[in-house]
Amino acid sequence: MNKFRILITGCSSGLGSYLASKFEDEGNFVFRHEGRKHFDLASPGGIRKLSQEANKLQIDVLINNAAIVCPNILLEEYDDDLIASMIEVNLKAPIILTKNLLPNLKRIININSMVGLEAKAPRTLYSATKWGLRGFSGSFKKESNVRVLDVYPTNIKTTPDRINAMDVDMVVDKIYDAFIEGREELILDGRKK
Repeated sequence: MNKFRILITGCSSGLGSYLASKFEDEGNFVFRHEGRKHFDLASPGGIRKLSQEANKLQIDVLINNAAIVCPNILLEEYDDDLIASMIEVNLKAPIILTKNLLPNLKRIININSMVGLEAKAPRTLYSATKWGLRGFSGSFKKESNVRVLDVYPTNIKTTPDRINAMDVDMVVDKIYDAFIEGREELILDGRKK
């Protein structure tokens, strides 16, 4: 099997760090983007620098994992800076990174959210960015030969204090398997039926 050269955004903690370890354990090269520490995805300059570094490394797989998570507040409680940052990190960065990593790019994994499929309150802005990512991905699949896997999870137990959450190792294994199988969509609904 061919090994991949992978950029994973948002690897300083959470799902991104687990995904990075899994792909490295499987023998792939992983370029770990660690949030604001290096290459700030909330700024055009940070995205541009990250793209340049990734192209130097001949990255052929992009895993769009970084996101500003849902703050569970009403729209009226958002300030303008948080709105701008969420749109930059959750939607604009994946679009620009995808564009900037062509033509080397062969595969993408977009870590979306169940709110990218279901509207919920109070998740107005987070949901908007995830529906936007879903729309971008769906259209990009129709215009490109890049293979894209969209992942829609519910709560994942990335820290011990998370309750009613899916086991992170199970989630990572399912994402990896779907990637290897070349699937286009993976829904991981861990809610009790």
